[in-house]
Amino acid sequence: MTRTIDYEAANRGWPKQKAALTRAINSGDPEKVKATCKKAVNEWEKWGCWPDEWSRFQRALDDALGWSSNLQLEDLVD
Repeated sequence: MTRTIDYEAANRGWPKQKAALTRAINSGDPEKVKATCKKAVNEWEKWGCWPDEWSRFQRALDDALGWSSNLQLEDLVD
């Protein structure tokens, strides 16, 4: 099955997602980081692709939740 990628939505949405992640990180609230990552991942699924820099979100999630968490971005997909 071939999946169509919505490049237009991805190009519009990616800068907004990076800014939202920065704000969430700067808040110091792990739940905000987790919510921002969850929203981003679900948008990527709608776009039909994950951005090349998806690992930025995984690193932020890892840093926010601590060493004992093994939550992966894939686990956040609705």
